[in-house]
Amino acid sequence: MRALLQSLTLAVVALGACGPKHAFRLSSDENNAYALREALARRQLPASPTPTNTGKQPRVFVLTAGSPKTIVAYDLAAGNVLWKADADVQSRIYVGGDFIVALEGKQIVARDQGRGAPRWKVDVEGTFVGVAADAERVYVVNRDGNTWWLSAYAGSSGAELWSADAAGQLGAPAAHGGVVYAPFLAQWLTIVDGRTGKTLTRLRGVDEQISTLRVTSQVAYYGSKQGMFRLDERSASGKRAEATYGQVKIPVQLERTTYGRDAYDPIQQAYTAADRSRVLWSSEATTEGPMKLTDDGYAIHYFRYVLGFGNDGELRWAYSHPRVELVASEHTGYVLAGIAANGDVVAIDPRTGAVRARKSLGTTAPVLGATFDADGWAPSSAPEPVDTVGALATIVRDRDARFDRVKELAAGALAKLPGAAVTSELLAVLSDPRAPVRLKDTVVDLLVARRDPGSLGVLTQQLAIKTDYLAQTEPDALAAVAKAIAGLATTALDPTQVTAALAALQEHLDAPNTTSPDLVHVIAAMAAIGGGAERAALASHLLLYHTDEDRGGDPAWQKAIVDGLTAKAGPQERVVLRYVAQDARSKPGLVTMIQDAIGPD
Repeated sequence: MRALLQSLTLAVVALGACGPKHAFRLSSDENNAYALREALARRQLPASPTPTNTGKQPRVFVLTAGSPKTIVAYDLAAGNVLWKADADVQSRIYVGGDFIVALEGKQIVARDQGRGAPRWKVDVEGTFVGVAADAERVYVVNRDGNTWWLSAYAGSSGAELWSADAAGQLGAPAAHGGVVYAPFLAQWLTIVDGRTGKTLTRLRGVDEQISTLRVTSQVAYYGSKQGMFRLDERSASGKRAEATYGQVKIPVQLERTTYGRDAYDPIQQAYTAADRSRVLWSSEATTEGPMKLTDDGYAIHYFRYVLGFGNDGELRWAYSHPRVELVASEHTGYVLAGIAANGDVVAIDPRTGAVRARKSLGTTAPVLGATFDADGWAPSSAPEPVDTVGALATIVRDRDARFDRVKELAAGALAKLPGAAVTSELLAVLSDPRAPVRLKDTVVDLLVARRDPGSLGVLTQQLAIKTDYLAQTEPDALAAVAKAIAGLATTALDPTQVTAALAALQEHLDAPNTTSPDLVHVIAAMAAIGGGAERAALASHLLLYHTDEDRGGDPAWQKAIVDGLTAKAGPQERVVLRYVAQDARSKPGLVTMIQDAIGPD
């Protein structure tokens, strides 16, 4: 009997150690404002952004390719490698106080953060879903048959602290400050006490799924591909309109961009290409209205590029990383930290796009991905000069066909900036035989719409390129340049530059090898900016070609030359027009057009 009592006692103790059962149910108390307030108060969060590691030093833990793969621990402040360790990492790396943790092979492995040596290992039963860590504990979600489990382990020893089951799908968790966030069936976010496994409260998304989590040292965000909530007391409503909710304007050219990884996608629980298209943001606490983004803006990391936007969706700045893609990025609260495939580390000012720091891991193996533990990192070095025009031009000239849509976005942003240098960069696209046709068409439209009077000199220089069979040169985008010059008619232009532009246009007007479609735009440009000084040249051109089978018979040319001469025709121009109208050799369509314009004798 005593043995039976001892067995029962041990069983009860064992059940107690396993923690709560059935923590995730279809019916449960949810969106309870009081319970949420209590749960938020339970979190142990720092007063200011700070790394999770015990030393409070900004670090990044990098996974490089190889057989086996290698974990590289890097001190961002000191700029040196702390240690390297070969490991068969199959997931992301997560950071605790004095340890890191990841799925290695089929085991959860915690490593000493100071040396990289394995501290403990735990087998994963069934299917691995995700892992997270806070300063003291590791949280693992796995699926065993038709049951999902959320389990907690001591970061120091690997001892299982508690385990809770769910009859429906759990997503990968997130954790900080002693609580763990567990998405459930894409509709609920359960907030669990990390120490005991007790459910503190549960939120239900009323008008949005909950499939994406992001935590910093101070803030937790949750949401979906559509937008993100900042977790605060207003989250109890479950509704976007009544909570601290935010959406940013993602340009259609950056359509792959998301707010974070999908907690239900097993592929995204490892480092993937999806990490290279992310919205990067920080927000301020608020008690009303939508989420307030820090500095009223956000950034998008898109492969090799980082683009800064205002709340209105207008591009503020651009950064293009040399040669290789950025494979991971994070908003630290003060800088945008990124690491490239070749091990370069860069820190970018989120307000201006200025580079605040450049470092390198010094690795020769390609970087597969990385986890930043750098909340609050603010490099003290002086920022590099910002060259937004240069960065945008670099994007536009990129040879990678995957980013043709991004080039169009960059060209549009470039065209909004003033200055002759911008015009030169846009014209360079038209001169590039390898540039995509769609991009060239976009640039033509941008040049026409730009109307920057400071660009007239550059446009005139472009007209200096002529057809020369010996030199093997041809004018680049003559029609586009002429259309851009015509668009300047409503702006104040330097008379000296106007004279030079008219002379350059007239050379193409008089050249016998200028095609009729190009002539139409050359004539229109001369008429637009000439102020009357172009009339003699246009009249001479009409007299030369009014009987020509090709040009004289082209309706588009007829309309262009007649419009150009009749818009502000003086007595001499009317004499020429009447002469042509009465000349029996003139093309009938041209005669009719002149008579309609100036009337009968």
